[in-house]
Amino acid sequence: MSVLQDLLDEELTTDNIRITVERVFDLEIGKDTVRSTKDRTPRSAKSLIEVYDLIRKVIEDTQKRMNVPEANKVVFTEEEPDTKAQTEIITFSLMRRDPGAAGQGAPFESKVRNLRPILREEIDDPENPGYRIATTGYWHDNLIRLTCWAQTNKAANARAEWLSKLLDEYMWFFKAEGVDRFLFWQQNSDIVMPIDNNKWYGRPIDYFVRTETLRSFSEKTIEEILIKLADPHQEY
Repeated sequence: MSVLQDLLDEELTTDNIRITVERVFDLEIGKDTVRSTKDRTPRSAKSLIEVYDLIRKVIEDTQKRMNVPEANKVVFTEEEPDTKAQTEIITFSLMRRDPGAAGQGAPFESKVRNLRPILREEIDDPENPGYRIATTGYWHDNLIRLTCWAQTNKAANARAEWLSKLLDEYMWFFKAEGVDRFLFWQQNSDIVMPIDNNKWYGRPIDYFVRTETLRSFSEKTIEEILIKLADPHQEY
């Protein structure tokens, strides 16, 4: 308190004045955020677009290791088959996106939702002494659809089985890359899509994916001085 006494007027340093020092940074974070039980942020939390990129990487790397000829490689895209398509296609699309469920139960069943930012981490800024870095985040529950397209029923069935086994084997990879959950949800009814004089046969498979949006900001840890008249009958 000696430094504060040097700065304050003599009338504010008498015994009947109570001086409280609080960190503004803590107060600002506390207004709109929920404290998390986690001490640190998940490793490189991924957005939904980045999840699609990870699936593409798994498919492309697998085909490369299998020495699949370039002309026979399955294409991973958001575009449905058209007359120009020459090989099998796996399309991706978003079926549902909700605020992350915070309660118990199966995905999408809990009524408790992550509607407010959750404080993931608060550390000293190593590059700016006197500053703190806070990271807040939102969970998102997503239902994505991966549809395997081929020009015969047999090929579409084989590709759907291939994709399901592949993603099941790589669940650990998605977790390690910052995807909190990546779970098989269901396989839907078969699709037949006429294109000109040809037919494309689709096998839609849904996956539940939990992603997170993170925001980090740095603020100076300014101290706020609150001066209150002390109650002579109260002990501090």
